[in-house]
Amino acid sequence: MIKIETSLANLKKDIAAFYKPELHHFMVMNAVDMGETMEIQWFFCDYAHPCETTCFYTIINPAEEIPSIRNIVVSAWVAEAELVDLMNIKVENTDKGFVLEPDFESGPLRKKK
Repeated sequence: MIKIETSLANLKKDIAAFYKPELHHFMVMNAVDMGETMEIQWFFCDYAHPCETTCFYTIINPAEEIPSIRNIVVSAWVAEAELVDLMNIKVENTDKGFVLEPDFESGPLRKKK
């Protein structure tokens, strides 16, 4: 796996420079709760053998808003909406209520304090 560090400021630029829909499959977006910070990850897989996996990642304060990559990877809206509900993070132009009811417990997969 190739792991590439990015920042919220450079995320869209970095993914747009990398992502080619005919070459890459967007697999998932992931969030790792590290307590005071959170590692946000975007995983892509090459279509061609040997199907290399590339992960873009950044470390954020959980209160920060993450830019959406939907304008680059159309299917990313699903992963973004899941993380808004399940991890209680903020993603640009993404509301709660896709996976869980909007009034459900906030971020059930977040570490409890």
